[in-house]
Amino acid sequence: MSDQLEGLERILGGKLERADARVVPGTDGASTREAIYFSDDGKNKFRKQFKNITCFTEPPNATCGGINEAGCDITPPGGPLFHAAIYHGDLAGWRKDMEEGGKGLGLLLARIEGDQFVISDGRSFPLSECKIEFT
Repeated sequence: MSDQLEGLERILGGKLERADARVVPGTDGASTREAIYFSDDGKNKFRKQFKNITCFTEPPNATCGGINEAGCDITPPGGPLFHAAIYHGDLAGWRKDMEEGGKGLGLLLARIEGDQFVISDGRSFPLSECKIEFT
């Protein structure tokens, strides 16, 4: 069975996780990628929101790499809901693209620092006090 799993992971280009072993994006300490969370706009479906924020800057600042939705939502005490995205490659470029998209769309951004969920408006919450859902 493990040979089949390894073959599937090779085909898919990544490691498969068990549902009960999911890792919150931004807590793994990886230096080759970063996780960023953007607040839900309350109007559009997730896919539209993701496209709006990731394609906001034209031309983009990021010169290489990519960004993907990360399948994780976090809601701090009192809200709002945040969606996770992970980017790799030109980290500074992607970070700038997300910051400009967030500002232009009036969205909050957040990141995880240690055990804290840190929001761009200055609030910070222990991750243990936040509602975490994998999608």
